Amino acid sequence: MKTKHFSGAQRHSLLTIAAALCMLILFACKEKHPAVIETPVFDVWATSALEIEKIEMSDSTTIFHIHAFFHPKEWIKISSETFIRESGTDEKLTIVDAEGIELDEKFFMPESGETSFKLYFPPLKPEVTKIDFIECESDGCFNIWGIRLTDRAKVEVTALTQKTCTQPVPALEYSTKPAKLSGKYFGYSKAMNKEVYVDYADFSDEIQTVTATVADDGSFSLEAPVGYPGVYHSSLGRIFLTPGQEVKCYVDLVKQTRNASRLRKDKEPGDSINVFTESDGFFISQADINKVANLTPQPENPEAILTEFFAKKPDEQVFFASFFSPIVYISKYLYLPEEVKNKPVQEQFAVFKEKAKSLPADANWFYDHVLASLYSARIQASKFYTDADKEEIKAAFAGNPAYAETLLAENEKMKALTEENTSLIQQVPDVTEAQVFNEILKRYQGKVVLVDFWATWCGPCKQAFKTMTPLKESWHDKNIVFVYLTGETSPLAVWNKMIPDIHGEHYRVSDSQWKYWGKSLEIRGVPTYMIYDKNGSQVQRYTGYPGNDKLKKVIEALF
Repeated sequence: MKTKHFSGAQRHSLLTIAAALCMLILFACKEKHPAVIETPVFDVWATSALEIEKIEMSDSTTIFHIHAFFHPKEWIKISSETFIRESGTDEKLTIVDAEGIELDEKFFMPESGETSFKLYFPPLKPEVTKIDFIECESDGCFNIWGIRLTDRAKVEVTALTQKTCTQPVPALEYSTKPAKLSGKYFGYSKAMNKEVYVDYADFSDEIQTVTATVADDGSFSLEAPVGYPGVYHSSLGRIFLTPGQEVKCYVDLVKQTRNASRLRKDKEPGDSINVFTESDGFFISQADINKVANLTPQPENPEAILTEFFAKKPDEQVFFASFFSPIVYISKYLYLPEEVKNKPVQEQFAVFKEKAKSLPADANWFYDHVLASLYSARIQASKFYTDADKEEIKAAFAGNPAYAETLLAENEKMKALTEENTSLIQQVPDVTEAQVFNEILKRYQGKVVLVDFWATWCGPCKQAFKTMTPLKESWHDKNIVFVYLTGETSPLAVWNKMIPDIHGEHYRVSDSQWKYWGKSLEIRGVPTYMIYDKNGSQVQRYTGYPGNDKLKKVIEALF
């Protein structure tokens, strides 16, 4: 048999044809998304308010059929900056139209708490099989990650098991050692921008929050000086923390999302168990924590919560650490007469114990907490301790010096912070109540002014500070000033602690001035915002934070 030989040019031509054929075969075999996907599966979401019923895809458009679930008569809103993108990329396909809902407008939910609408986006490439739906890139947005556009899609979960606890419930003792919380979110994407937080109350009865940013791999770690062992509110739900011990918490976001979905058809029996905890000391799983009934304060009978709490066994009382502050607050309200509140701390405490005879006399931690709360009130009023006060406090807590250690450390911290904040705090104009607000505004003539009426105890106010941060940073070179106004209901020490992180001009007015503004300026609640142009004319006001998009549109028109 005679072998045929090819020239160099012929061989090159044949190789080129072969390569082209291989490319065609690979392209033909590459998975493409179908024209329609019913109730697509997806990895995780930021909210359960929006469910995807169907996605239609063509050469000209991508249509999301959305079913919304929300509180009846309350509103939802879809931003005109909503976009979709191929997962893992930065290329945005911004929304072009909507049907059944107006973009950037409040939509009030019907009595059923359900509604449906369509959202239109530019077309997706045929080879795109996994996308993200992003309503906005900040907290509280309707975001869904890892939406599968193939019929055979399956979402994998991590194999985790809940360990059992063999340690006894810890004693109800105060400690300065911080509780540590660490763990990991499985199914996490850095685009989620999650934070982990723990709330606890200090002796001032103010809720304090410790936060930590979640790393790109989903891991997190923080330390919280909770003081007592017990169940605390956190971003992970209610969780048992003990001073000096570490609790590890693992969250399967994929299972959590799948379990919360109303429409998903790929649910599995174990999806409801999606948070797992472990510790070298005592701990309790989320499932068991949910069985621990909350205490129930009754406005018409405040003493009932004290009776309910002290009727519990000591090891049961440990679980209610997050209620210690309201318990102490209510007991002071009931047993500490107004006329003694300006007397020395030990005199106040003696009156309290005399009046509170119905409470257990052997509840040492409770009386120590009350006494610490009375001493803390001095710090909150910026009446910092003298050397004699410090010796008195050490003697008062000789049995558990951790209380004295906390109070003395807080005193020094707040004293130094008050001195440092001198440059941040503005002098309230020395004029009549009717003139104070206008005199403050006059100081900023020629600038755009955003006035924020707020309070240290206002949760929405604090959330708004965080949400507004990117906007404020984007305006750092603009002719705008942020004026923050609060009254005496914001404890002085707490206010001093918060304002360094709230960049702007800060005023704390008297109670009578604040009440005058309530009537004359019709301040119905906090936060309230007023926006003024460079001529000092008010152009807009809001009660409650209006959102970054709306605020940006109004303010940038004034630059």
